[in-house]
Amino acid sequence: MSKKEIEELTTLIKALDIRYRNEEITREEYDNLMAKYQSKLDEEISIAKSKSMLKDLSYISISGSGKVTDSYIKISGSGRVDGWRGGSISISGSGKISDDEIKVSGSASLPGNLETHTLIASGSIKADGPIETTISTISGSCKIEGYLIAHEKLTISGSGKIEADIKGGHVLSSGSLIVAGAILCVRAELNGSYKIGRNVECQELFSSELDSKCSIEGDLLCSGDVQIEKSGRRGHLQVEQILAEGDVYLEGVSAQYVSGKTVELGPDCQISKVEEKGS
Repeated sequence: MSKKEIEELTTLIKALDIRYRNEEITREEYDNLMAKYQSKLDEEISIAKSKSMLKDLSYISISGSGKVTDSYIKISGSGRVDGWRGGSISISGSGKISDDEIKVSGSASLPGNLETHTLIASGSIKADGPIETTISTISGSCKIEGYLIAHEKLTISGSGKIEADIKGGHVLSSGSLIVAGAILCVRAELNGSYKIGRNVECQELFSSELDSKCSIEGDLLCSGDVQIEKSGRRGHLQVEQILAEGDVYLEGVSAQYVSGKTVELGPDCQISKVEEKGS
């Protein structure tokens, strides 16, 4: 039972009260429908609570102020939560933890093998293993000892260090990014400085604004366009090959081989071989 469905039952009960007050239904009809809706609502709330990850928590400690309910934990100050999907979460600052969302402002330590719909973190976070989300927004600094998945959108600003692959829909990075593995995504916008340990593979678009030395230790593979521009004098990208199916525009890039539908080289490029495939 989703939150949306519980909300729909609650709305039906409120609408039923209005219909009765407006004398649109009889008392007997009201009682019968109310009993039916309320029974269903109670049943689904009970099921939702039984499935909640919060029920398995072994320890909660809050220093400062906070709130613990059946659906979320809110911490203002510092706190620790043990048993969250087999691990522990510690927060210094403020945060909210639920089955659907983890939101942290300040510093936080997160367990490995973490799965949540939304992760929003500002300040400093460290995860002891991989993280899988639908949407992740990370600002400040982060270190993840495993892969990072954001099925729809990943935004990293500040500094990020990922010890394995990044996988996602739309990947946006600004500041400093170090990825030990590959980046596999639909679209990538990498700005600032970055060092990628393996390939970068994009389905639709790769774009980058270079303001310092960057590197992709494998190849840049893109089914769409590639656009790389310098935004500072020191901006430069070292990559083995760029293989694109769309148009390619490059500034400040060194590579052994570049291919695309069209290839245009701007200032400060060092390319050994270029191949235009046309339409």
